Amino acid sequence: MTNHPARPRTATWWRSRWALGGALAVLALVFVLENRDPVSIRLLIPVVIMPQWAALLTTLVIGLIIGLLLRRRE
Repeated sequence: MTNHPARPRTATWWRSRWALGGALAVLALVFVLENRDPVSIRLLIPVVIMPQWAALLTTLVIGLIIGLLLRRRE
């Protein structure tokens, strides 16, 4: 029997976090690609017509930026 050093729990946690993040990114990409029709979007006063994927991607980027700004630092 050989003794293998135990992996720290943080390594498993980081792998799980990256796997979940990757799966969510793929899901978001599929969702964006499936919704490419032009849509009208009201931005306060003006109405903007753009592809639905662009509106969804813009919303995703804004959400990511908000998440990065509000994340807890440990």
